Amino acid sequence: MSPTPSEQKTHIWLRDEDRSTERRTALTPKNAKLLIEKGFSVTVEKSEKRVCTNEEYEAVGCALAEPRSWVDAPKDTVILGLKELAETPNKLPHRMIHFAHIYKDQTGWEKEMARFVNGDGLLYDIEFLTNENGRRVAAFGYWAGWMGAALGAFRLLERRAGRDEITKGVSPFESQQEIIDKLKALADEGEGDLPTAIVIGAKGRSGTGASECLEAIGMTVTKWDIEETRILDRQTLLSHDMMVNCVLMFGPGLLLANKTHLAAEGAKMKVISDVSCDPFSDFNPLPIYDAPTSWDAPVIEVAKNGSGDAVEVTSIDNLPSLLPAQAAEEFSDQFITSLLRFDDGIEWKNAKAKFEEVRAKADL
Repeated sequence: MSPTPSEQKTHIWLRDEDRSTERRTALTPKNAKLLIEKGFSVTVEKSEKRVCTNEEYEAVGCALAEPRSWVDAPKDTVILGLKELAETPNKLPHRMIHFAHIYKDQTGWEKEMARFVNGDGLLYDIEFLTNENGRRVAAFGYWAGWMGAALGAFRLLERRAGRDEITKGVSPFESQQEIIDKLKALADEGEGDLPTAIVIGAKGRSGTGASECLEAIGMTVTKWDIEETRILDRQTLLSHDMMVNCVLMFGPGLLLANKTHLAAEGAKMKVISDVSCDPFSDFNPLPIYDAPTSWDAPVIEVAKNGSGDAVEVTSIDNLPSLLPAQAAEEFSDQFITSLLRFDDGIEWKNAKAKFEEVRAKADL
């Protein structure tokens, strides 16, 4: 039975992503249906790139709207997305839910915060939706780590096999198994033992994904977390062929490597996959590159190692979009519990408190 007007809950508006390569979604049709059944109103902007089709949303009762029409939606509408917004409009009057990447002093954070302040809007940053134990209620971490490790391994194994394909660009894969099969085939092309890898932040979601990816193709993986990085043995760190960094820094205190370290005698590092991808932060533990890499150019050379070999970095900031269907389904299934209790749950209160804290810091 449909809810009466007095029972009508929040209007959730799923926007089309501004980023052309973003195929994931925070809300799958299956979970949009759950919202509607609980009395929510759900509008979905049409998208030609989203992994879930417009027809799938319409079939479960969602209203369809044109891309970016959210800017004219009533002020009490809640705008849901994943990644950061385009630079316009200048004023944001809505309550918005997405990953904004502005709470760690990233370049341009004050300008982005000003858009909310000037429009009297509110940001619920998904990264700061946390429960009573401080744990995030939903994250793409596992898939970011898994895919970041896969790209690093692709490049490392290509170099071992004398090939140079991934540097020309990447596009979404159909499944994990497709990637594992490709990596195993590359591994069989080379001679000798497989390269070694080290995962930093191995106990977290991203680190778990990274380790499982590399182990699935037979690579030996060293796993470090807080205990191993508290007093860093950089010589041992750089004795590996590849590093996958999954450490999310919220303050100073960890420097994994700079270009001088990478070039030191005995350093063997050839490929670094920076899953955390925070080059604009003062707390970046890998100050060796200036901006994320892209799908068109996923790998860049940043230095020479102690043997004179190239040290390359891959650092794509929407890695799970390379496995969009699996990543979106898992995330949406995590997130739906919180959406169903918008905005009374502790996670929404925590995210609002974080917004107010950063707003006060900006002194706008």
